[in-house]
Amino acid sequence: MATHYGLLLGIKSPWQVKRVDLKLTAQRVDVEVEHDASAEVACPECGRSCPRYDHAPERQWRHLDVMQFMTVIHARTPRCQCPEHGVVTVPVPWAEPHGRFTLMFEPLP
Repeated sequence: MATHYGLLLGIKSPWQVKRVDLKLTAQRVDVEVEHDASAEVACPECGRSCPRYDHAPERQWRHLDVMQFMTVIHARTPRCQCPEHGVVTVPVPWAEPHGRFTLMFEPLP
């Protein structure tokens, strides 16, 4: 099921769907996404490849409904330690920085 949701949500390497929790009675799908621990991380300010520092606390983003089930993406984003910019959070490809909704959900009224 994780591979299926990864394809539906457009999750690509170095990110992958780790777990999908389908709650039928609540009509909700929680999708846990993780960043490949062996993948390099780049400073979002300068693009320099930097060592991974740690992971930010888990965040969640509201996504478009999947088959009328509320869909929420959960992830701990990696943080890198840039010699120039210090410890910075690597952005996720599915949302704007500091956003609470995925890019696909944002344009909805």
